[in-house]
Amino acid sequence: MTSARRAALQTFHAIQATDLASAFNEALKKVRLEPGDYGVELTAPEGPSTAGGVQALQHVRLVPTRPGFATLVIGHANHADGKAELRTYDYVDATHWQRFRRPLALDRGQYDQALGLAKQMLDVMRLATVLAGPPADLSAPASDSPSVEGPRLSRGVVAGVVASVLVLAGLGIWLLFGAAHLG
Repeated sequence: MTSARRAALQTFHAIQATDLASAFNEALKKVRLEPGDYGVELTAPEGPSTAGGVQALQHVRLVPTRPGFATLVIGHANHADGKAELRTYDYVDATHWQRFRRPLALDRGQYDQALGLAKQMLDVMRLATVLAGPPADLSAPASDSPSVEGPRLSRGVVAGVVASVLVLAGLGIWLLFGAAHLG
């Protein structure tokens, strides 16, 4: 679809949210978490409008490629508000326990690394990003819930994500300052 046609079909906030999801997903496409071979994903708007930004909330999710694993919501972003929230491992574990009555089967080290990369990406996209711990009314079982230990994200994946973040930051700076000199 050409950009002119897309612009005719989508509102400003929907375009911004779609572009945010595309850039985020491209930068983090090589990040994988075990078990489940989870990928990190930012959802895009489902329709051509976000009602002037009122419906601009996008979910940050872990989406498995292996059967038998649930998709996990680990945060959200809202380009219209300029804010994002990412949930700590303890928050996701508590939510998982409340919903499925079993501990979260994710490698904590991999999760923390992926969360850090997601935060860097959202920060580069100029969203004020906070890390949220579990709310007081949401509690996981006492320390009898073991975390799964496994391999950490490879240096190549981390380097690729960092390179993508730097390229996007450079592009943003160029667009901000380069466009001012052209206009």
